Formats: sequence, structure tokens, C-alpha cells
Amino acid sequence: MIRNYFKIAWRNLIRDKRTSLINITGLSLGIAAALILFVIIQYERSFDRFHRNYKHVYRVVTETQYGNSSDYNQGVAAPLAKALSIDMPQLKAVAPLYASGGQINVTKSTNQVDKYSELVLFTSADFFKLFDATWLAGNADVLADPNLAVLDRKTAARYFGSWQQAIGQDLLFANEIPLKIAGVVENVPENSNFPYRLLVSFPTLEANAHLFNYGPDDWKSVSSSMQLYVLLDPQDANTATGQLAALSKKYFDNQGASIRILHLQPLSDIHFDARYGTVDHRQINRSTLTTLALIGVFILLMASINFVNLTTAQAIGKGKEIGVRKVLGGSRRSLIIQSFGETFLLVFIALLVAVALAYGALPHIHHLSNMPDVPHVLQADTLTFLLLSLLGLTFLAGLYPALVISGFKPVVALKNKINTAQIGGVPLRKGLVAVQFVIAQLLMIGTLVAVKQMVFIRDADLGFDQSALYTIQVPSDGKQQRMSVFKQQLLQLPGVKSVSFASDVPSSDNKWSSNFYFDGDTSDNINFPAFLKFTDADYFESYGLSMVAGQAYADSDTLREAVINETMVQKLGLASAADAIGKRIRIGFASPWMTISGVVKDYTPNSLREEISPIIMGTDKSLYYVAGIKLGAGTGKKTLNEIQQLFEALYPEHYYEASFLDETISEFYKQEEKMATAYQFFAALSVVISSIGLYGMVSFMLGQKVKEIGIRKVLGASVASIVYLFSKEFIYLVGIAFFIAAPLAYYFMQDWLNSFAYRIDLSAGLFLAVMLAALAIALATIGMRVYRAAIANPVESLKDE
Repeated sequence: MIRNYFKIAWRNLIRDKRTSLINITGLSLGIAAALILFVIIQYERSFDRFHRNYKHVYRVVTETQYGNSSDYNQGVAAPLAKALSIDMPQLKAVAPLYASGGQINVTKSTNQVDKYSELVLFTSADFFKLFDATWLAGNADVLADPNLAVLDRKTAARYFGSWQQAIGQDLLFANEIPLKIAGVVENVPENSNFPYRLLVSFPTLEANAHLFNYGPDDWKSVSSSMQLYVLLDPQDANTATGQLAALSKKYFDNQGASIRILHLQPLSDIHFDARYGTVDHRQINRSTLTTLALIGVFILLMASINFVNLTTAQAIGKGKEIGVRKVLGGSRRSLIIQSFGETFLLVFIALLVAVALAYGALPHIHHLSNMPDVPHVLQADTLTFLLLSLLGLTFLAGLYPALVISGFKPVVALKNKINTAQIGGVPLRKGLVAVQFVIAQLLMIGTLVAVKQMVFIRDADLGFDQSALYTIQVPSDGKQQRMSVFKQQLLQLPGVKSVSFASDVPSSDNKWSSNFYFDGDTSDNINFPAFLKFTDADYFESYGLSMVAGQAYADSDTLREAVINETMVQKLGLASAADAIGKRIRIGFASPWMTISGVVKDYTPNSLREEISPIIMGTDKSLYYVAGIKLGAGTGKKTLNEIQQLFEALYPEHYYEASFLDETISEFYKQEEKMATAYQFFAALSVVISSIGLYGMVSFMLGQKVKEIGIRKVLGASVASIVYLFSKEFIYLVGIAFFIAAPLAYYFMQDWLNSFAYRIDLSAGLFLAVMLAALAIALATIGMRVYRAAIANPVESLKDE
């Protein structure tokens, strides 16, 4: 019996090829889109879940409160690790993690030295009590001794040809610290925020604290590089939180006007909490995943609506077949099963096509997400998703057509008198089409807002000149004696206009902050931090920074004069920028008092997601790590090669790392760019699916009014008038959909824009543009179908009369 149902279903599918093709196209596009979104969401949600202690690992993080504002830091004070081991003995493991980017030198058997730029993680043996790893050689105990390191398989093979040859080999870190490879672990999965490609024993950091500004007894400084992870039973988390509050008071009270608080952050939150960040800077908001999930549901819903509309429209031509089946004894149950069988077959074919489409699209998935490699589609989770989609779509898309078709009265069906009354009427299908246009316009508005915001960011005045600026990571060698030589050599190149050295470029991910004192007052009256940048005197010219009062400081090796920004002037309550000139300012407790020589116009120190911070700029040659080179117009690759040659001749022992500033800044908004691309892709897809649905609805109505069109043509109606008559019925659907979609889109996109301190305004014109575009798409779809019906020969449509 079931076999017979499928044979009939296949024949019906083949018989009406056009409708079947439209149905399969709509469903396959919807399923493929939902499948891609499911793969992305599952990947992001899977971060670090493969660790056995996933639910028991917590990171200790620091919140610093300044009056009404808070600063969040993923790091902690360096002595906290030892303090926790003493004050919180119930902790099963305490693992410090100090992250430092640096150069690795690998000496080959031929005495050739290969240089690599690597993220090095200093940690202890307890790290592997929290995070799982498969040891290929060695064990966690090697991290208890100084100058020992552990590589992952991929890094070991990159350095030494194979991981087996890596054991016992020597490395040189930062051109000063010798390391011996004592262990190799399997590669960490890509869905991890802990890229332990190169782990170094924590005693190595403690023995070389001066190289990393690491203060093992310094409770005042908090660096994002110094992180701390603990192993704790979830039921003990509340008790531990109270103990951390007591520790905060014990070690951080009486350290200025700010209040420092320690928190426990579950491992499950690290990938999603942008306040604190991660070691590898890969994160995504949970709200983003929710948005992507809703888009997937909406697109599947649109595809299902298409199927319902087209299938019920197709039912008009099945009246005689159903009437014969009923006369011959066919029950309503058998007709429902038959209808569901046809739906199942069609959805199954669409699902196979969707998997093929998804496979074709996955190599390009990095444009929509942070997935680094092409994922495997046919895994347990995705197979479950596909099975549930098959069953769910079969039920949702097939239920209404099955009930309608099985309810036909045999006498009416045999006379081919099926009309809108028998199949539920036009209003329901119009409502379904309206729902489609609500979804389509939601995505269209979201796309337009996201694209305009990204254009705004790209074109925003950051307060400095980022064009033709080439930046090089310059190694620190104590007194930086080679910097002045390097600078003079660079300035002799024809394509170089200016050169400056600094701790970082104007817009960076640096958030180095400190308490400070102003105008000789050493009390703790100032309740906000100053953000720090250390630069030479040429920094302002090289980056095109403008002074609003005073002048840039004179060049110096140490802190003598300072420049502050306009935001600092406002925060200090000064009447004007000129009032700051000549006053004194001091960073922290130990730095010297500096005279303010100038006030620089506000520029964007981080990303446009954040408000401009109060900044103190000063000279400190020991803290210069970046060379900013302003290139002349038309400078080509020849000059860049010459710059590299000069660097390698002067710093032969160091790795050359350079980039253009505008490329670096664009990295800040990579996640938003991908979100905007995703909106564009899925909005376009929703327009295609909704157009298919509208086409089906128009086909249904025209099928009911073939004779009406014929009579109108016989009575002299023009093609244009017929097209207008049938098109106007759908205009109000788009309008109704717009008035539903507009407030929803405003709410969601305003919430998204709130993540940016500087953003576009949601104007009425933007929404109006989307409505006009939706109208144009609807009219094009309707007009094409109605025009074909209007030019048909009326003799053919009236010959049965």
C-alpha cells in the first residue's frame, strides 16, 4: 500500500513539472539556508564544550568601578594565583595563564635560524586538570620546571618537520629565553578559545619577569595578559563568589578612588561575553546567534508557506481525480495519507537538493562566520537537524493541503466545480503571502541598516589620517638605541614622508589605563581612569593629529611633558582646552609630574563601538613597540621592500611584521562586516522565496478566474487594464506587511546599533526605501504572471461555456 502511495505521488510530481519544480526550488533554498545557519550556530555554541570539565571551569575576572562607570578586564593582579591557593583551599585546581606574543627562533641542523611570530602561553601543570589534551609525548608535569615548553602537533611539525623530531629540541623565545621541547600534544580543536600551540612553564615567566612587566607581588596592576582559571564544583560557585568579594576587600581596598571587584566567569560564558574578551580575540554575542536562528526559522516558514499556497492552487486541477477515488471507495484517511506521501516525497527531494547546495556554499561560509575551515555537514547534529526538518516540514507544509484535498465532495469534484470555498478561500493564502513579505521586509531593513552602519564606519572621521600609513612591530631592546638609526635610514627613502615610534597606533585594541593625579593634588578625588599612549614628538604629524590648544611636547626619552585630549579636558571640568596648558599631571604613584604642553583634538583610540576615553600621551622610549611610517602618494612595492631590507639589516635577529593601518582598523569590525554580509545574503534569499510564494498565490487566483479574464477581453478590456486589476489586490498586502515589519525591524536594529557608541540614525527614508523596493519586487512578480494570462486567447478559456 505504501509503495502504491509513493508511485502515485511520483506520477503526480512528474505530471505537473512546473509546480513541482517551483515547490522543490523554494523548499531546497529554505532548507539549505537553514542548514548553513544551523552549522554556524552549532559551531559557535560548541566552543570548548569538548573539555570534560567544561561545566566546572571558571575564569577569575576583574571589574573596576569608577563612580557610575565600570571597566572590565579578563586579567587579574599577578599575585592572585598564589593567594587563591591559600585563601580558597576548596579549589580543585588553580591555573595561571599569561599570554604574550613574541618571536620564536628555531635553529636547524644546517645552523639556519627560522623566525616565527607566535602566541606563547605561560602556564602550570594544573592547566591540564582544567583543559583536556591528548599527549603524544611527555606529560603535564614538565610545566613545573623552568625553560621547558610543550608544542602541539601542527606547530612541532612546522618547526622541525615532524612532531617526533621535536622532542628535546631547543627554541629561543624573545631572543633571550632558551626553551627545550619536553612534550607534544594533539592539535587543539578549532572551536576553542585556548590556542595552546606553544605552552611554556610558568616558572620560566617568573624567572624572566623583567622582560614582560610581570610583577609577582604587584597588587596594583591588572593586565589582560595575566589570566587565572580555577576548577570548581558549580554548587560551590556561590560560596566562592563570596570569598572572592572578601579577597577583593582584603587586597584592593585603599588603592585610590576606584573599587576593584573579582568575579567568577563560567567557561560557558567566555566565548559570548564581549565585556571581558578572550585570549584569541574570537567571540560572538548570543544575541547574534539568536538573530541567525530566527532568520533560519523565518526562511523555513516562508518555504512552507510557498508549498501550502502552490499545493492548494494545484488542488484545483485534482478535483476529478479525487472525486473518482472517493466514488471508488477511497476514504478520507487514505487521501490524507496520499497527500502526506506526496508532500514527504517532495520535501525529501528538496532536502537532497538542499544538502548539495549547502555543500557548494560551505567553502564560502567564512564570509558569514568565523569558521576557519570547511565544516563537515553530515555529522550527528546536522543529520538530526535534517531528519527533524524533513518530518517537521512534511507535517507543517502538508497538513493543510491534506485536510483540504481530502475534504472535497465527490459530486462537486467530478463536475470540476472546485472553487475557493472548497479549498479555504483566498484570504488565508493572502495572509500567508503577507507573512512572507513581513519577513522579507524585516531582513531587507536589517540589511540596509547593517550596510549603512558599516559604510558609516568605513567613512567615519577617526580624528587622524589612516591613509598610506605603514606600521612595523619594532622590537624592544632596553634603551632602544637602534630606533634613532632606523628612523634616519627610513627618512632617507624617497617614498617616506615621516616616521614616528609609539606604544601603539592611534586606534588599536590597547586599553592601558591607570589612575592619575592632576594639578598637584595627590588625593584620590578623581574617580575615572586615564588611558595611556606613549609616543615620540613626531607622532602627531605622522598620524595627522590636530592640536586644539598649546603644542606637541618636545622629544624626550622619558616622561617630561604630556598632551591630553578634549575628553580629558571635559572630564576634569576645565572651562576650555587652553585652561589645561601649563598644568601638571602624573600617571599613578611612581611616575614624575609632567607639564601639559597641549590638548589634542579627540580621535578614536579603540573602535567606534566605544566612546572616546580620556587620554594622557607622553614620551617613554622604553615603551615604543610600533613604527608608523607615512608614505608618499604613489609609493609602491619597491619602497616596502626597501623598508623591510633596512629593518632586517638593523634587526637581523628579529621577525619582520608589518601591515597598513587601515587594514588593521578594519579587523575591529570583522564580525559586523560578516553580519552585514549574512543579512544581505539571507535578505536576497527571502526576496526570492517570497516572490515564489507570490507567484504561487497569483497562479492560484488566475486559475479561479480564467473565464473572467476571457469575458473581460471579449468585452474589450485591454491587457494593461487586466494587469492593473489583478495587481492592485496585492499592493495592500505589501503595505500591511510593511506596517508590521517596520516597528519590529526598528526595535531589533536599534538594539544592534546600540552596541556602537557612534552610529547612524534610523530615518524614515530608510524604511520608505525598503517599502518601495518591496512594492517593485511584488509588482514585477505579479505583472509577469498576470501578463501571460491576459494575453491568452479568450476562445481557449471560454470554449467550455
